[in-house]
Amino acid sequence: MQLPVSILLGLRYSQSRKGNAFISFITFFSVAGILLGVMALTLVSSVMNGFEAELKKRILGVIPHVVVKPVVADNVWQTELFAADQIEDINPFLQSEALVQAPRQLNAVMLQGINSETIPQFLQQALVIGSWQDFANTRYAVVLGRGLAEQLAVSRGQQLRFMLAQGGSYTPVGWLPRQRLFEVVGIVDTGSEVDNLLAVTRLEDLARLLPASLREPSWRLSLAEPFSAPLLAERLSQSASFSQVTDWRQSQGKLFAAVAMEKAMMWLMLLLIVAVAAFNIVSALVMMVTEKQAEVAILKTLGMTDSQLFAVFAFQGVVNGMVGAVLGVLAGLLLSFRLNEVLGLLGLQLASGIALPVAINPLQIVTIFGCAVGLTLLAVLYPAWRAVKVNPAEILRDE
Repeated sequence: MQLPVSILLGLRYSQSRKGNAFISFITFFSVAGILLGVMALTLVSSVMNGFEAELKKRILGVIPHVVVKPVVADNVWQTELFAADQIEDINPFLQSEALVQAPRQLNAVMLQGINSETIPQFLQQALVIGSWQDFANTRYAVVLGRGLAEQLAVSRGQQLRFMLAQGGSYTPVGWLPRQRLFEVVGIVDTGSEVDNLLAVTRLEDLARLLPASLREPSWRLSLAEPFSAPLLAERLSQSASFSQVTDWRQSQGKLFAAVAMEKAMMWLMLLLIVAVAAFNIVSALVMMVTEKQAEVAILKTLGMTDSQLFAVFAFQGVVNGMVGAVLGVLAGLLLSFRLNEVLGLLGLQLASGIALPVAINPLQIVTIFGCAVGLTLLAVLYPAWRAVKVNPAEILRDE
C-alpha cells in the first residue's frame, strides 16, 4: 500500500539524523518531557484513584449511603426502588448522638442501631474481636470502633454507660439524660477515622433507649455505587412517598469534595507539564522549517499543495508527540503495577505492611493519552502554517 507523499516526507524528516544537531536535541527533550509528564499523570491518577476507592470502601461501607423516612409504612416503595435502581439492600436504621462513659473517660459517639439479621457486608468483614452471633444474641450489646475502644481503654466483656440527650427527664436532683449500660461484645476496624466515633447496637435496643417520638426507624439504602447516592437522594426528595431523605454528603461530603479537588489540581499541574513539553515541539519544528526552506520552496515549485505541505510538518510533530505519549502511558502503567515493589527497593515504603493503594481506570488512561496527543496537535499548527507561507520565489532567487 502506497503511503501519501506528505506522510512519507514527514517520516523521513522525523527519522533523519543529519542536519542541525540542536534541532535533534530539542526534539529529544520534547519527547522525553511528554513521556515523563504522561508517566507522572498516569501514576498519580492511579494512586489517587486507589485512595478514593479505599475511602469509599472504608468510610461509606459504614455510613449509610441514603437514609429515607417513608410517609406510609408499607413495602410498595421498597419494591419500586429495587426494580428501578441499583440498590443492593434496604434495612431499618436508627442513629443518635450519644455520650459513652468508661471508668476513666467520657466520649461523644455516633450510636447506630442496625438489624442484627442483616448486618452490612463491610461491617461483617471489619470485625476483628468478638462475633456477630454474640451481638445478635446479647441484649444491650454494643460493637465499638477500634479507635473508640482504645480511647476508652475497654475490651470485650466490659460494660459502658451510654447517655442520650433526647428525652431526658427532670428529677429532684436535676435534669438526667436517658441512659443504659451496654456490654461490649466486639470491636471493628474499618481503617478510617469513623472508628473513633462508631458504636453499633441492635435496632430494638436503641429504640428502647430513645424517646417514643424517635423510635420509628428510618430506612438505610445500600447502593452498588455509593457515588450515585446524591442523584438518587435528589430524585427521592421530589417524591411524595418520603418525608425525609438524606445521603452520605451530610456527614462525609466535605472529605470527598476535598479529595476530588486534590485530584483535579494534580491533573491540572501535571497536564501543564505535558503542555510545556508538547509546545517545545514548536521550537524544534520552527527551526526545522527554517532549515528546510529551500526544500519546501522546491516542493511547492514541483506542485505540492498547501494542505500536503502542512501535513508534512504536522505529521512529523504528531509522530514525536505520540511516541512520547505511548511510551509515557506504558511506563506509567508499569510503575503503577509495581509501585510498592519499587518503593520497597528505594527504601521509601510508608511503613511495614502498609502499601499504597493503586486503581487503574482505563478511561482515564485513554483521556491522558488523548490530552497529550491533542496538545501536540495544537503545538504543530503554527510551524506547519509557517511552512505553507514560504514564498518559493524569494527563497530560490539566490540559489
